[in-house]
Amino acid sequence: MVNSRFAVLAAYARTRQRRFTRREQLEAWQARRLKRVLDRARSTFPFYADVQRGGLDAFPVLTKAIMVEHFAELNDRGLTLAECLEAARAAEARRDFGASLAGVAVGLSSGTSGQRGVFLTSSAERNMWAGAILAKALPGGLRAGARVGLVLRAGGPLYESVASGRIIFRFFDLAGPLDEHIAGLAELAPTILAAPPSVLRLLAQARLEGKLRVAPDRIYSVAEVLDSHDQDLIEAAFSCRVDQIYQATEGFLAISCGDGRLHLNEDLLVFERAALDPAGRRFTPIVTDLFRRTQAMVRVRVDDVLIESAAACPCGSPLQVIDRVEGRADDVLMLPAGIGELRPLFADLVTTAVLGADGVADFHVVQVSKDLLRLGVRPGVAWLAAARALRDQITRSGLRPPRIEEVAFALPAAPAKLRRVRREFVLTKSGARPPASPRTGRT
Repeated sequence: MVNSRFAVLAAYARTRQRRFTRREQLEAWQARRLKRVLDRARSTFPFYADVQRGGLDAFPVLTKAIMVEHFAELNDRGLTLAECLEAARAAEARRDFGASLAGVAVGLSSGTSGQRGVFLTSSAERNMWAGAILAKALPGGLRAGARVGLVLRAGGPLYESVASGRIIFRFFDLAGPLDEHIAGLAELAPTILAAPPSVLRLLAQARLEGKLRVAPDRIYSVAEVLDSHDQDLIEAAFSCRVDQIYQATEGFLAISCGDGRLHLNEDLLVFERAALDPAGRRFTPIVTDLFRRTQAMVRVRVDDVLIESAAACPCGSPLQVIDRVEGRADDVLMLPAGIGELRPLFADLVTTAVLGADGVADFHVVQVSKDLLRLGVRPGVAWLAAARALRDQITRSGLRPPRIEEVAFALPAAPAKLRRVRREFVLTKSGARPPASPRTGRT
């Protein structure tokens, strides 16, 4: 633990020192790191043995299905997916999150897409990751001190390794009872609170009801998509801006700056864009990690939909600003636009329309076929207003409304993620996928 502490602190210092003032400066630094990453990938991972010399374009884009099929060829220990899944599931069932094989930690993704992925990290990679998050997430740095409350699916022993008299971390298991979280947070009185927005909503309600008397200086939304509806409620309850930490199995992708704008962590990863609209602002990221070594993260497609900002950030950072993370690619409804043609309706438009309907407090909608949506609304008496708002939005988008069926509203049981908009039916190869530009732009 002492060695981990020093390694995390060293990574923290390196991250804070790694500042870029110009885009050209950032891209030159990325190019140097990227060359080393690609050279090592060819020589280390069997999957890339036949990749010709060249830049990033010489490497294939990896989907989750490809990574699952070639798991053993894409890690430097030769571990199989089956043995890793067995170890990780056993550890998670014990809620100790401490699975390890061949000297590396084995973790499970949350399985939002329906298939749980496995990620492998060495101790050096975990130390670097923890140091980077601390460097970017603590507004005053380690010396200023903080009491950090983390409501997460998995524990944070790396954070605890750098705890001191000035820095206190306390982990609250997402699967635990809310009343215990409220009591523990009241005892901690966190200056920084990090939790999924579905949990932050419940804590905000508890604060409005006088059950939770805490006043954090900074709140981070993690793990789920932060809707503006939730953000407004949480900020009003706590009188504090809600920032975001955007992480996935593929890496620490983005974090809000001091001005509250979400920046891609281009000092940790290279981002390419698969455009989803003609303007190219809405895209799916393809990422290459510049530091991970145990598991290949070269041109990995992240099944999320991001919206790029056209405006520079007042903070002066050249790191790309993202207006919104809309959710997973499966959170895009595909609806009829003509004979045999399906077009996308993005989750943000659905959420804005339905939550804007009279009396709607919350909802979820699942697309089970091209002709059927199942809509649950809280409270149930607002269902007709919600369904009308959803039909109107579909029509305004130039699409043909399918049948909308009423179902009971139910929140997912912890620790599952909240996804208000979800598509479950499998797209065909006849052009039903969201439109993607043939170009990908690297940043």
